[in-house]
Amino acid sequence: MTALNPPSSLEEVLKLLPAQFDSYWKEIDGIVAALPTSSHQITAWEAILECLRHHPFSKGMPYFRLGVLHLLTDPDATRAVQELELAYLEDRHYGPDTGKLPHRMGAYRLLALTKGFLDYLQSEKDWKAEQLDAPHRIVLIRTLLAVYDRSLAHIFDLEGHTYQSFFRLIQDPSLTRFAIENYFCADHLIESFHIAGTHISGRDDEYALARAIIGLFGGVLEAILADKLPSFRGHTLGVLIREAHAKEIIRVGTKLTALSSMMLYLRNHIHADRDANRRAYFVDINVAKGCKVALDWVIADLLQP
Repeated sequence: MTALNPPSSLEEVLKLLPAQFDSYWKEIDGIVAALPTSSHQITAWEAILECLRHHPFSKGMPYFRLGVLHLLTDPDATRAVQELELAYLEDRHYGPDTGKLPHRMGAYRLLALTKGFLDYLQSEKDWKAEQLDAPHRIVLIRTLLAVYDRSLAHIFDLEGHTYQSFFRLIQDPSLTRFAIENYFCADHLIESFHIAGTHISGRDDEYALARAIIGLFGGVLEAILADKLPSFRGHTLGVLIREAHAKEIIRVGTKLTALSSMMLYLRNHIHADRDANRRAYFVDINVAKGCKVALDWVIADLLQP
């Protein structure tokens, strides 16, 4: 097989020279994804990793795919996070040579969305921690991975909601107004971040902007829950989420539950002492986009008859 012929089977992949892998990751990814089970896919990526282990070429892709597969199949996230962090180390080493910023590549983006959040759920002693147990875990992980996938799209390619969605979803006019203002302001801020020539600095403003956007989206969720819990008006998002769970508005194993606990965790980072203790995988604009994706899905689900 020459360098001009992409591999068409796992056998051909494993015959590639180490220097050839970088040219064919898209094809290799498709070949492994077509294998019948997660176990087969893990074995394949481990074999690919072994082909590269002692050579000076990036191993970021196999480590990343192993991290995703272990997130989906393991009863906890320990091995998955280890694989993703190894992928991030590879990205830090090899990414700059290809013109890529490591913190914009897949491993960092997925770690920023999942690692701290999963640790937070593990530390909780109530229904939020139940999301990490079978059969709910797969719903949580698939939701997080789907949010990650959609957050890769450009903001102008993401679907969203119109005013009519909120008029249908929320009965109280004052809460409807609040939700609309927050939702579209957050949307416009994400757009502004990605438009060259605006007054927002991508270098200086990103993390504070991301926290502000997440706070706005959290306010939309707060308005939705306050409308469903009229006797708990005036309470914080945490209280509303707790009461919504007690009244079975929020049920473990649903997208609404995943969004509610994720938003509660992320919103805590508006507090200086919470965010100051973070040493890696910061809440950045991509996490903020992920919140938009998750919120849009939940709104769409709630609008279903």
